Amino acid sequence: MDYIISNGNLNHMDEMRIREGFPKQRLVVMAANVIERCRALPMASQIYVTDIGLYPSAPHHYVERKTGIPPVILIYCLQGKGFLCMGNKRHVIGQGHAVLIPGNTPHCYGSDDKDPWSVFWIHFDGMLKARVLESLGTTETHPTLYVPDAERMRRVFEEVFACLKYHFSDAGLLAMSSELLRLLSHLKLHQGHTMPQRQRVENRVMNTIAFMEKHVDLPLKLGDLATHSGQSIPYYSKLFKERTNQSPMNYFIQIKIRKACELLDHTDYTIRQISESLGYDDPYYFSRLFKKVQGMSPSNYRKR
Repeated sequence: MDYIISNGNLNHMDEMRIREGFPKQRLVVMAANVIERCRALPMASQIYVTDIGLYPSAPHHYVERKTGIPPVILIYCLQGKGFLCMGNKRHVIGQGHAVLIPGNTPHCYGSDDKDPWSVFWIHFDGMLKARVLESLGTTETHPTLYVPDAERMRRVFEEVFACLKYHFSDAGLLAMSSELLRLLSHLKLHQGHTMPQRQRVENRVMNTIAFMEKHVDLPLKLGDLATHSGQSIPYYSKLFKERTNQSPMNYFIQIKIRKACELLDHTDYTIRQISESLGYDDPYYFSRLFKKVQGMSPSNYRKR
């Protein structure tokens, strides 16, 4: 048997208790031999799912792990409320909150008595698990992110869960790792602030990405992008980098070079024509920029 599907209580690893089973819950625990295969696959070994589940409604849900477990635990609250106790601090969890519990960290969490939560959760392990937490900016003392679009997150979760239909083939395990990375990237890309006013500001900042893509043919400056977002240049740059780990102008250059690659692949345009179509009057400057990003000149890229 490759996995365990449970419709009731679960006791495994260091879990102390789950107060009761939940209607229509889905729960999969990867068998030891499947986890060993993940560790042996070069790509999947970087990050892989060990447990995954969804509780549509979880009244009286409570889990305590006095020594934690090796995998990272991700919990996303779709509806309702709950709590997390970790590092001598209690965190109130509401709709849209994602919780990331580092491996081997004592903790307990559970559902609110009056407004029980609906959650999906994933335990994941692999060589990149610490880097994932670092990238997301979560720690033992600050373990939560706010990602307000619960419907989007539910859809992305379902893509991870759907990989189980491949019955743990190598390709299926690789697909599940890829979908898990996609889900984690959504946490990073679509996280927001709990205050509505700050959310609106952040949304305007992120909307400048669509503005960049629409105007890839223009030589937009940082001031143009900040103006489009309605923010000052320093504040716009700060928020943009927090969300993408890149400066706005570097991000815009990446979009332009990606478009240049498409034109080199699928058209007979000259280097000058491509340069001009991307808002660069000087084809030599464009070629230097292209080489800096791609590691080769536009002409060598086309030949290859």
